[in-house]
Amino acid sequence: MEAWSDSPIIDNFRINFYLDTMILSYLLDKTYPCLTQTIEFLKNCPFSDLVSSHYVIFEFVGIRKREHYLRELVKKCQGPEGTLNMSSLLKYKDDFSAPEVKFEDIQLTIKTKVEEELSKITKDFSIEYSKNIIHNGLLQPTFDICLSSKISKEDSLVLCSAVLPNEQISEDFVLILSNDRQFVQDSSETKLNEIFRNHSIKKPLVEYLKDFKLEDGTKIDLTISENIDKVPDFVIKKLKELVIKKNKDLFLGKTIKCASKSPSNTICFNLESNTFLNKDIYIVIIGSDLNFFYSIKARGEFWNHEEIKSYPFQSTSVEPISFLIYDKSDDGIKKELASEIIEMLSKSGNLVFIHPHSL
Repeated sequence: MEAWSDSPIIDNFRINFYLDTMILSYLLDKTYPCLTQTIEFLKNCPFSDLVSSHYVIFEFVGIRKREHYLRELVKKCQGPEGTLNMSSLLKYKDDFSAPEVKFEDIQLTIKTKVEEELSKITKDFSIEYSKNIIHNGLLQPTFDICLSSKISKEDSLVLCSAVLPNEQISEDFVLILSNDRQFVQDSSETKLNEIFRNHSIKKPLVEYLKDFKLEDGTKIDLTISENIDKVPDFVIKKLKELVIKKNKDLFLGKTIKCASKSPSNTICFNLESNTFLNKDIYIVIIGSDLNFFYSIKARGEFWNHEEIKSYPFQSTSVEPISFLIYDKSDDGIKKELASEIIEMLSKSGNLVFIHPHSL
C-alpha cells in the first residue's frame, strides 16, 4: 500500500474470507501451493480478512487428532518387514485402537502437535476464529437449512456461523472457501434464499477450491501447482470484483484518462449506466492493483462535458464524469495534493465509490 493511503480501510471495503476445516488442514500441511499462495496474499492485503469459527476449530481439532494418529500408525508399520494394510488403516481410523500403536503412548505427542497447529492458524496465517462463537442464534437457522436441503447438519452450521458471528452481529458479505464440491453445489440451491431471508441474514457466497471463478467465466484450480504463476493476478481481479459486489450501491465506475486540456488535478471516470450521481458527496478511490485506498477530503462539483446543474445525474448509457480533486487542511481550507498522488489517483482502471459516510 502507498504511504499516503488511508488507514485503516473502512469495513465496507474489506472482504471476509471464511475458511472451513479442510482448508485449514491443507494450509498446515502445505497440500496445495496455489492455495497457500492465495491465503498468503489475502493475509497481507488490507482489503481482505481471513476468518473461521469456533465450530470449525472444534471440527479441526477432531480431524487433526485422527490424522496425526494415523500418521503415527503408518510410520510404525512401514519398514522392511512389510507395509500396513490399507483396509486395516480404515478400520481403525475412528476408534484409535490399532494394535500396532496404542493411543495412550502417543496421546501427548498428538496433543502437542494439534495445539501448535492452533497457534499457527492465528500466528502464521492471521486467521481470526475467536469472534465467530457458537451461540443460541445459530440453532434455528441451522435446523431450517439442514431440514430443507441435502446439506448436512455440520455444513448447515458452517453456513450460519459464517454470517452470524454472535447474537448481536449479522455479516452482510462473506465468502466461504471450500473443497467440498457437494457442499458448494447444495449451497447454491435457490430455495435456501428464502430461509436466509426469513431469518434476516445474508446468504454467504460459497466457492469451490477447484473452480474459483471470475464473473467473465475465467477460473483457476487452486489444487493444481502449475497454476502458481496465475495466482497473484487472479486473486487481485477476484478481490476487486468482490469489493464491487459488496458495495454495488456505492460503486460509480472506473477511472479513465482525462482530456489533455484538463487541469492537472482532474479525476475522470466512466459513470456506470443507470447509476445515480448525487451532489455534495465524498469519493473513495481504490487502486487498480489494490495498492491504495484514498477518500477525497473535499467535496467537489461534477462535470459531464459541462458542469452538471441538475442532480441526481443519471444516464442509461456509460457517461464520462470529471471533478477536481483537493486535499483539506485541519482548518477546513482546500489545498493542493502532491502531483505524484494525483497521478496515481487518476490512473485508468481505479475503482470509484461513494464514501458510505456521504449517505
